[in-house]
Amino acid sequence: MKFALLPALAACVLAAAPALATPPPVLPVEVFFDTPAMSGIEFSPDGKRLLCLVPFEGRQNLAVIDLEKGTKNLLSSFKDKDVSGPFWANDERILFSVDDAGKEEFEFYAVNPDGSDPTILAPGRSTSILRRLPDDKRFLLVQAAITNNDWWDVAKMDLKTGKLSTPVAKAPGNVEFYVLDRANVVRLAVVRDWTTNTNRVLYRESDGQEWREIASCGFDQPGWEPIAFDGDNRTLFVWSDIGRKTRAVYRYDTATGTLESTPVFGDDTYDVQSVIYDESKQKVVGITYPGDRRRFHWLDDEFKAIHARIEQSLPDTVHSPTQISADGSRILFYSYSDRDPGVYYLYDRKRQKLSELAVIKPKVDPGQMSVMKPVTYQARDGLTLHGYLTLPAGREAKDLPLIIHPHGGPYGPRDNWGFNAEVQFYANRGFAVLQVDFRGSGGYGQWFEAAGFKRWGLEMQDDLTDGVKWSIAQGVADPKRIVISGASYGGYATMAGLVYTPELYAAGINYVGVVDIRNLIPKTAPARRLHWMHTRLGNLANDDDRKRIHETSPVNFPERIRVPVLMAYGSNDPRVRIDQANDIERALKRSKVPYELIIERDEGHGFRKEQKRIAFYSRIDSFLKKYVTDDTSLGK
Repeated sequence: MKFALLPALAACVLAAAPALATPPPVLPVEVFFDTPAMSGIEFSPDGKRLLCLVPFEGRQNLAVIDLEKGTKNLLSSFKDKDVSGPFWANDERILFSVDDAGKEEFEFYAVNPDGSDPTILAPGRSTSILRRLPDDKRFLLVQAAITNNDWWDVAKMDLKTGKLSTPVAKAPGNVEFYVLDRANVVRLAVVRDWTTNTNRVLYRESDGQEWREIASCGFDQPGWEPIAFDGDNRTLFVWSDIGRKTRAVYRYDTATGTLESTPVFGDDTYDVQSVIYDESKQKVVGITYPGDRRRFHWLDDEFKAIHARIEQSLPDTVHSPTQISADGSRILFYSYSDRDPGVYYLYDRKRQKLSELAVIKPKVDPGQMSVMKPVTYQARDGLTLHGYLTLPAGREAKDLPLIIHPHGGPYGPRDNWGFNAEVQFYANRGFAVLQVDFRGSGGYGQWFEAAGFKRWGLEMQDDLTDGVKWSIAQGVADPKRIVISGASYGGYATMAGLVYTPELYAAGINYVGVVDIRNLIPKTAPARRLHWMHTRLGNLANDDDRKRIHETSPVNFPERIRVPVLMAYGSNDPRVRIDQANDIERALKRSKVPYELIIERDEGHGFRKEQKRIAFYSRIDSFLKKYVTDDTSLGK
C-alpha cells in the first residue's frame, strides 16, 4: 500500500479556522466517532520508519511508514479485534497487543517490519514493556511476575519465543514501578508497603547491588517519587509535593543523596505531568503540565525557540513533541486544539521545516466545531473548581440546553482542553456542554484528590449540581433543558444526579456507569486493591461506611428518578460488571420511569468497535431529540 507524504510546509502557512457566525449544519454521527486515520505513531530506533495504527475493516490495525521511500505497509488485518500499544523492540522487530472483545485480557504479538514471522508472545501472562535494548536484537526488558505472583520482577523477554530470563532485577517488594537509567540499568523501585501503609523509594547504584531506601512517606501523604534520569545517569528528576499543594519537579543527586530545595519548575494550581528527554542531546529538555491546557516549560533554548515558532504560526493550538528520533534529526509533533482533533507533523531540525504527516480525523472541519473555554466557579463550601464550557458555534450564549458531562475515574483523571468527540457532538446538536473537575479529580494536588475520598454522591455530586446552577445563573443554560451524561464514574454521577437532585434534570445518559458502589468493593483481594477500595470508597465491614454506601448507591432509590434515562453497557466489562446493568433495569422497571437500555455483546468498558460506537451515539441523538430538544416539558 503506497503512501505519499505531503510536501514540506513552512510553519508560517498554517492558520486557525475562524469562528462561525451562524450555526453549522447538523453533522452525521460518524464524523465524530469514526476510527482515527492514524494514531500511536512511533519512530523506529534508526529514525527511518514510523510505526502507527490505521483503520482497516473498521478496526485499528498496524502499519509501517518508510519515511525515505514514502510508502505505508499494512502489517495486520484484524477484523474482530483492535491493535494497541505498538512498539519498536528494535529495527527488525515490532511488538503490539490485542484485546479480546473488551475483556482487557491483552496478548503480546511480535512481527517483522515487512510482515513476516508473526508470533504470539507471553499468552495469558501479565507482562509489560520497560525498555528496548539497543545493543541486543534478541531480547527486550519487561516487567513480569516471576518469583512472586503479586510482585513485578524485571527480566529479558526473548523476541522470538516470548520466554523470560531469570530476573535481571528481583522485586524488592510490591513494586509499583521501576526507573531505569539511560544505560538501561534498573536503578530505582517504588514499593507500596502494605504492612506499614508506606510508599518507599529504593535505590541501587548498579546491577547486583542491594537495594537501599532513600525516601518514604505514608500513603496519600506528601513525599517525592522519581520520574526519569538525566543523561549523566547521576541526576534524577523527581516530583515532590513536600511543603506544597501541588507536585513540582526537582533534581535529586543520586551520588550525594541530595534533593534540591528549589524546584526546577512548579505551578501553584496544577501538578507537573512529565519530562521530555532528547536522546541526541542526552538531557531532559522540557517539562509538561496540564494547566488550563497542556503547557510546556523548556530547559533547552533550541526547543524553546522551535516551539515558539510553531506556536506563533498556529495560535490557540497545543503542539506536543511526542517523540524525538534517536539521532535528533526529526521531531514528531502532535498539534491539536479544542476544535481540531489534531495533525501529526514531522519537524526537520536541520531545515527547520514542518511536513504534515497525517490528519487525525479528515471528516472533521475545525471551522464547524465549537470553542471550549476554561472556567472557574465556587462550590457551595467555597472550594474553587475548574472546568470547561463549550458553547455551540453560531448560537447566542443564552438559555441554551445544557449537558453537564462529568469525567470517569474519578480519582486521577481530569478533563483537559482539546478536541473531545462527545462534547463537539453535543455542541453540534445545539447544546452547551459543561465539564467539571470536581473534588477527587487528578492534576490539582493530592489534597484535592483526597477531598473526594468516600464522597461519591455527596460533595462530589454537589460540585456538579453547583456547576449546573452556576450555568443557569450565568444565563447560559435553560433550567428546563438540563441533561447529565457521563461514562464509568460519570455514569454513576448521572444516575446519582437523577436520584438525589431529580428536579434539576430533564434526562440522563449513563454509559457503563456504576449504580451500586457496594458491588465494586471485593470481600477478598490483594492488599493493594483492598486498601485502594477501603480508602476511596469504604469498607463494608464498617457500619458507617456500609450505611453511606447504601445511601449513595442510586440502584437503591429508583423511585426518585422522574425523567427518561438512556443506559449502555458492555457484557464483557471487567470494571463495571454487567450485573450493574441488570440491577438498575430491574429497579427502573419497578419505578416505571421511561428508560432505554443497550447491552452490547463482545464489548467491554466502552464500545471499541466503530459500528457499535456510531450506533450508540445515534441512539443518543434520537433520545435527546425525543425527550429534550423536541419536548422541553418532560421532567418539570
